[in-house]
Amino acid sequence: MTYKAVFFDIDGTLINEHKEIPNDTRDAVARLQANGIDVFIATGRAPSQFKFVADEFGIDSFVTCNGGYAEYQGKRVFGKPIARDVLERLSDLAHKRGHALVYATDDACYTTQDDHPYVKESFDYLKIVKKPEYRPTAWKEVEVYQVYLYCEQPEEDLYTVEFPQLKFIRAHKLYLDLFPSDVSKAGGIEAMLRHLGIGPEEVVAFGDGLNDVQMLSYVGMGIAMGNARDEVKSYASFATKDVNHGGIAYGLQKIGLL
Repeated sequence: MTYKAVFFDIDGTLINEHKEIPNDTRDAVARLQANGIDVFIATGRAPSQFKFVADEFGIDSFVTCNGGYAEYQGKRVFGKPIARDVLERLSDLAHKRGHALVYATDDACYTTQDDHPYVKESFDYLKIVKKPEYRPTAWKEVEVYQVYLYCEQPEEDLYTVEFPQLKFIRAHKLYLDLFPSDVSKAGGIEAMLRHLGIGPEEVVAFGDGLNDVQMLSYVGMGIAMGNARDEVKSYASFATKDVNHGGIAYGLQKIGLL
């Protein structure tokens, strides 16, 4: 099979647990691009949260917010925002419970609580220098593709029961990703491929998280990182080495792209 495009998850795939890009990963992606293969990011992060990674690799096309928003060379090709009535009820409940929210749009993040320690800690953890702007009514004014809910695990059931129209993924001990239940990275990739006129059988994807499962199943060649859970690996065509031991280069070599 001749592959035309490769989609990469970020955390645990392109970058390691220290939020650093291994040198062998940087070299492998550069060689892939030099060979004429289109390279994309497919991530749970919002667009404003991975600029340093995109700039490092020279990637200008991506599927983001767990598939809720997709952009090709600066042009939006897909967007599925969270319904405003859902955001209103979520905002009210979080306010009553004292939980911070961060609203992710196509170009910024906004928080409902100014200088909240959990929000600061999580953005520091992701190595994001620009912190979200305090704008608690952002949900009324802009399209929101994903929400970060800052609560600890015992408290999350209150929300999952109340909002069946949302999908909940715990991305960190302090917060969850919330996005429409019918959104996935696979759906965002499908929209991108439709825009480009490419079939899924011509596509490769690398990932390591539970939010990568549908993506790995959808494309022609789904490659799980060695650091992925066994459950994730079961949905992939095969598992490569981990992010710190040349997993990207090894996977690309195994399928003949390097």
